[in-house]
Amino acid sequence: MTNSTSPVFLAEQRSWSYWFADGLPQLLIGISAILFGFYFVYSGSPSASRTASLLAIVGFGIYLLLTVRAAQIVEWLKARITYPRTGYAASPYFAAKDGLACSPPLNLTPVQDPNAPAIAEIKRARESRNRRLSLTYLLLGATSLAIWFVNVSWICTLTALVMAIILWLGTRTDKSISFLVVLGFPVVGFYVDTLKVAPHFRVGYFILGVGFLFLLEGLISLLLYLRRNPVVQA
Repeated sequence: MTNSTSPVFLAEQRSWSYWFADGLPQLLIGISAILFGFYFVYSGSPSASRTASLLAIVGFGIYLLLTVRAAQIVEWLKARITYPRTGYAASPYFAAKDGLACSPPLNLTPVQDPNAPAIAEIKRARESRNRRLSLTYLLLGATSLAIWFVNVSWICTLTALVMAIILWLGTRTDKSISFLVVLGFPVVGFYVDTLKVAPHFRVGYFILGVGFLFLLEGLISLLLYLRRNPVVQA
């Protein structure tokens, strides 16, 4: 059984709850989704102006950059906003895969590492979390296909409701997704249904709506975090 007072175990627990407290990861997800949704809408629109089409391409390029450099961008922001206020904690998402790997068998004494049980427990917890989140993302992606391929007037609302349930079940243990996002999914789906647009545009507008949900959650979390944790002047 894991020793809850182990420094290693406490650091792991702190890093996970700490990672989303400032809203920066949610902000990055929201901005990325908005850029991708904007590209999705205007890249396939024959009536889009040349300026809109150009902005869509530029936005897609920025989206790719944010996706590829997500770890560095979030760490850069946290180094300037979060860490000066509440200290550093390693990312639970971008940690090296071998971060918990065992060292080569060079033990020359029979002394056992007191943190070994905690390290083993953390490794199992991370593997379990990764499997659960991977399954959640897979189910979300598969469910979202209905928005494109099923031409029924209420399909976006129904799909968004199912996606909200999947998202809540997959993340409720980690508390990484707030109820604002979960409850906002059906609202976005209902709004997209009212637009009565072609499947291609339904997908784009839905991505835009979800992006604004994450953006709003990130802004609220960031403002609350800054209010609770002002910079301590030396």
